[in-house]
Amino acid sequence: LLSIQQNARIGYAVPESINGLLRNIKLLREAFHGELKDRGETCRGLQYLRASGEARRHGWEEFDEILFCNLFYFHRTEEDVVRHLYGLGKASLIFQGDQRKWPVLQRIAQRFGCELLEGAEPTPTSFRLQVQAGFDVHSQVAIVRDILAGIGDTSRTVVVVPDADHLVPLLSELPPEMSDINVSMGYPLRRSSLSFLLDFVMKAQLSRKSGRYYAKDYLKVLRHPFVKNLQLAGDAEALRAMVHAVEDILTGRTRTGISGSSFVSLEEVMAQEVIFQAAGAADRGAAAVSPSDLHRALELIHRIVFAGWEDVVDLKTFAEALGRFLDLVTEQGALGSFPLNVRIASCMYDIRDEFARACFNREPFAFEEIVRIFEDKLAREMVSFAGTPLRGLQVLGLFETRSLNFDNVIVLDANEGVLPRLEVRSSLVPREVMLSLKLDRLELEEEIQRYQFMRIISSAKNVYLVYQEREDKERSRFIEELSWEADKKAGRHVGLPVARAAFAVQIEPNRRVAEKTPAMLEFLRDFRYSASSVNLYLKNPYEFYTSYVLGLKETEDLLDEPDGRQIGTFLHELLQETFQPMLRRPFVLDDAFEQRLFRLCEEKFRATFARTMRSDAFLLKAVLDHRLKVFLEKEREGAAAVAEVLCLEQAFESRIRLAGSDLRFYCVLDRVDRLRDGTILLIDYKTGTSDRLPRKDFGLDVPLSRERIFRDLRSFQIPLYYYFLTREFPGECVRAELFNLRESKREAFPGTPVTSPEDFLQPYMQALDHVVSEILDPQVPFRDDDLKNYD
Repeated sequence: LLSIQQNARIGYAVPESINGLLRNIKLLREAFHGELKDRGETCRGLQYLRASGEARRHGWEEFDEILFCNLFYFHRTEEDVVRHLYGLGKASLIFQGDQRKWPVLQRIAQRFGCELLEGAEPTPTSFRLQVQAGFDVHSQVAIVRDILAGIGDTSRTVVVVPDADHLVPLLSELPPEMSDINVSMGYPLRRSSLSFLLDFVMKAQLSRKSGRYYAKDYLKVLRHPFVKNLQLAGDAEALRAMVHAVEDILTGRTRTGISGSSFVSLEEVMAQEVIFQAAGAADRGAAAVSPSDLHRALELIHRIVFAGWEDVVDLKTFAEALGRFLDLVTEQGALGSFPLNVRIASCMYDIRDEFARACFNREPFAFEEIVRIFEDKLAREMVSFAGTPLRGLQVLGLFETRSLNFDNVIVLDANEGVLPRLEVRSSLVPREVMLSLKLDRLELEEEIQRYQFMRIISSAKNVYLVYQEREDKERSRFIEELSWEADKKAGRHVGLPVARAAFAVQIEPNRRVAEKTPAMLEFLRDFRYSASSVNLYLKNPYEFYTSYVLGLKETEDLLDEPDGRQIGTFLHELLQETFQPMLRRPFVLDDAFEQRLFRLCEEKFRATFARTMRSDAFLLKAVLDHRLKVFLEKEREGAAAVAEVLCLEQAFESRIRLAGSDLRFYCVLDRVDRLRDGTILLIDYKTGTSDRLPRKDFGLDVPLSRERIFRDLRSFQIPLYYYFLTREFPGECVRAELFNLRESKREAFPGTPVTSPEDFLQPYMQALDHVVSEILDPQVPFRDDDLKNYD
């Protein structure tokens, strides 16, 4: 330490603040140990220091002999104590291994002045080795299941699980008749459901802004099973109904003043009386729960699960908030019904107590720093399983196999990064300093884990090594070492045969089919068709069936990022409001029009997307502003030819003779202008690519089929709009344009002047008749036949 102090005065290649500590490291160590002694406390380093001194002052007369068994690696203090006892003739040391195979044993033999030999030659291994590769965790555990089935009697079998995260998938795959299973390893506390709930709670606090909670994080907490199943209102089902009512409001399924808001306050949620009325009135086959009971339940959840963390400033207040939270979920919830969850909660309480008793528990910290301390603590905690070590299949971690022998050894996750698992921990003390103190834990960890692995497989009759074979993973260096040993033994490259997991999968197309019933046909004859509904049938008849016959639609979530449909609706409504004052009036695109367009855009954006999006809302706004500027430029180029706007977002409905019946059709036209030359011009706004113009060469020269119509006609929208417009304005020149706002492109339909609209529309109407006839044909079921990629 004195040497380190001297070097620190010159300066290590570390920040000056750390050099300042290293220049006083001996003083800091003495002060730290002195403080521990004054408090009557200790730490690992101090225990080792005191043990090394006590060992030499003690006479050990009460012992005739002291046995040290299955030694492999000594800390220097341990070696000092053992060498002292060995020199007194009090200690006998028992090792497993040969110094010719293990450099660390050779070092020990030299220091103790003895030989650690198994015999004239190291004992050769004689186990039968099988190496198998899976492609993920679940294929690995399926391999282990099959291996165990082949072994039969598993009383002399161990499954070594180096990665504790994979313990539950393994136990889930074991057959139910295998009752005698001993698990002598811990399950990571951070993988528990309670830990995930606390993670949601912490994220809700970290994303809180100006006292308001980010709606998505708020809902994640409420929807967690440990929260929505609390027994707070006398009926857990009523509480679940209340949570779903909150979700419906925030996502927009039930519209209120806070629907779709990115951030909400707890007070705003509590003010939504519809939550408690709807949940309390829900028919659950039991006595109704009053809205006031539900109001108190949600208020309690808000106070403990959310507001209770807002005033956390140190470990003491964090421990108090954690204790209240744990009391709520353990005493009022179903967590105590599962034994493992009880142990998990007990571990959480221990962490609560440790934080509350910490000597620096009143030291102020930012909430983010406390969360990092808490998460680091969770990452190092394990929950123990109760087992029967003396019988049945043993499931152990690598270090739990010490000194144990088995006939059958199955090693899971034999991959680099897991076997061996070498963690480079960042430390206040630089690695250069640690090496000068001869504390190279990284190298020692690799040697210790290699020894434990080789020792357990060398004692077995049958060894099964299972690893994941993927692009981002490679098999363990220990397997490569065994492969190299096999090559040396054979005198040539033989490698290790690998059996790879394979699952026989027969994929049959899941073509859903709905036969047409008389009731369906009656419904379809009276159905009000549109271009969108016919287009959907073209694309996939089964989707037409689910959307229009069954009336099913995807649930809208206002908290999700806006999709193309929502943006399209926004732009259609914006342009309608902007052009409305111009209806049946002179068409003037002056500065006042431009100001109104962008003012309305700003107001509508704040009322819609700005509420539901976070910091990235400005990107969407910038794109919309750019598109609208380009749109305005295009409009001004042709403004002189426009006399007036005839209609905006106007609905038209009529009956069309198709498939031998007069069927109802309707459409909504975005905008219709009258040009100065008398032409009637339909303008249809598009923001995506789903609806396009038919191919110019579309005709009746080939037989009609749904596939051919989908490929060549593409969409009935513009032809139907043109049909309706020619009937609304008979004898006048009618044209249509598709205005793609995304690409700032206008396409005319038809491309050239038409003398007879009826003749021009004939192929399109015959194609429509073919599709509608198929819809009404009782012999043609609705088949799941998606043509979106049809060419």
